[in-house]
Amino acid sequence: MPSIKTFTVFRDRVNVFVDSSMSGGLSSTLVQEVHPGAGPPPHSHTKEDETFVVLDGDFEFLMDGKWHQLVPGEAAYARRGSIHTFRNSGKAIGRILIVVTPGVFEKYLEEIGGYSPATDMPKIMEISNHYDITFYV
Repeated sequence: MPSIKTFTVFRDRVNVFVDSSMSGGLSSTLVQEVHPGAGPPPHSHTKEDETFVVLDGDFEFLMDGKWHQLVPGEAAYARRGSIHTFRNSGKAIGRILIVVTPGVFEKYLEEIGGYSPATDMPKIMEISNHYDITFYV
């Protein structure tokens, strides 16, 4: 099934397969194509839980202050309020499936997608605050 929307967040392509309008706000399902070494800074959400499944490549997942290696077919779960992140620890672009409950998270990603952490962090933080997402950098 083709994605319903594609956009870029911090150089990585995000393909949205189920958005919050399709699920009645219950969830969002997306696949993120992550460059080697890339991934979001450690962060927490007050409203969303996330399930991550590695589709291609090697990833590391930070949860409870510890890094865990994940390979294709393995999954990780981040409950709301937890400080977590992932990063592509391989040498090629990897793909990770992300299911977010409840939905609307895809709107946040699309909104920050036009900004660069190198030059636009105040704007990214402003948008993140609106969605109750906190970065720990």
